[in-house]
Amino acid sequence: MVERTLSPDGKSEWTGSEWVPVGSDVQHTSGANVFTHQKIVDSVIMGDLTSQTIVQNSPEDMAKAMVMALEQMGFSGNIQNSNPSNQQISGVKNLLKAGDELTSRGVKVQGSTDLKLGNAARLTGRYQAALDSYQRALQTFRAEGNRSGEADAMINIGYVSLNQGDAGNAYENFRTAQAIKLELDEKNGEADVILAMANLALTGNEYDQAQDLFSQALTIKESHADENGVAVALIGLGNILETKKEYQAAQMHYRQGLIIKRKQKDLEGEAIILANLATVAEHLGNTSDAQRLTNESVAIKRQIGDRRGEAFSHIQLASQAKQRGDYIEAERLYKMALKMKKKLSDLRGQSDTLNLLGVFFEEQDQFEQAEHHFNESLAIMRQLGDRQGEGIALFNIGNTHLYRNQLESAAERFEQSRRLAKTVNDHEGHSDALIQLAAIAEQQQNIPQRQKLLTEAASVLRQNNIAVTGWLQENGF
Repeated sequence: MVERTLSPDGKSEWTGSEWVPVGSDVQHTSGANVFTHQKIVDSVIMGDLTSQTIVQNSPEDMAKAMVMALEQMGFSGNIQNSNPSNQQISGVKNLLKAGDELTSRGVKVQGSTDLKLGNAARLTGRYQAALDSYQRALQTFRAEGNRSGEADAMINIGYVSLNQGDAGNAYENFRTAQAIKLELDEKNGEADVILAMANLALTGNEYDQAQDLFSQALTIKESHADENGVAVALIGLGNILETKKEYQAAQMHYRQGLIIKRKQKDLEGEAIILANLATVAEHLGNTSDAQRLTNESVAIKRQIGDRRGEAFSHIQLASQAKQRGDYIEAERLYKMALKMKKKLSDLRGQSDTLNLLGVFFEEQDQFEQAEHHFNESLAIMRQLGDRQGEGIALFNIGNTHLYRNQLESAAERFEQSRRLAKTVNDHEGHSDALIQLAAIAEQQQNIPQRQKLLTEAASVLRQNNIAVTGWLQENGF
């Protein structure tokens, strides 16, 4: 066997017939070509995500292998905004390294490849890497005069801005992309922008606007027989309708999305929709359906190794156990979900589960335990910079103080919650905090202040086109 010679830059080795990347496992065969068994290893389960034998005579072949791996992992289109599976998450890191290696060698990859790399990075939380890939794609498309590709790159750059909380930059990129798609008369591409704008509206809690945009996108996607786009729009509409407590309508949209996901054999998407349907069934009082749907979702998640999804299903099962009055089982399932979230380093998931545990103990008048969990959630929300989540945690802590008649500290927490909710346009959170401050005023026998706060709470909802229901409505506000 020929002893390899290292290149001056330390990146290649001489095999006796050609230069190859350092560390390649080269298998010599008869003929002119050298074949490399290229493996991309899953760093979590140590399995092979893909194993392709390719002609390895140039970096361009490495680029082709990388594209094949991306497509096998599900990153096939220019625009993607669905949650990645565990398999996608675990394999992305090595693909991004391969992309960096090609870039460092000066290899010019296709703009569509950079978009796929960007999607892989963005959907797994690697926002700077995603932005780098999208910017390269944008430059490539502009140099080629590819206006459609340019718009696709801008849509994805907008999504990165949205992920990072920069709604202004997201809006600017989406609007520019929409103008290009309109100029090119690309209706299906325009629908991709509309879906992006719908997600932007959701971020700002503009539910009516988001619903209108998802509906527009759905009509266009259906006319172009774009099943994946139809499913995205249906699920988005289902989420909004569920938030607005229109459970029958949400159920209908989820079921339509489920049909598409099953047709596409998208197990990950099927499991997510089944979980959504289970939540809706709970709200509709169909407890047996809720448990059946949750168990179906759990079975799929275990089949595909989706630990994150399985943890969420444990939370659903805990809620169902609580409704049955089985508090021991509910507590066990909540704590099991929290343990899984910690193992997955899912901070947001941990915070959500801690809030649910806090409410669980609060409902049993175990206020010190409840406050302990709410404080842990608060710390995580502050770490993540999630001001709405921070406001929710403070509201919950305020309740534990109010129930123990610690009025001064309760009022302080509710006021902090009110200010945060107002800052992030969480109108319902703003109104809820005012109602609790009114409850404190009542205990302090300050009836004029109570009336003023409740009137303001109702006004906040009406001014933002949110129906005044429940206690406020029943008491004439």
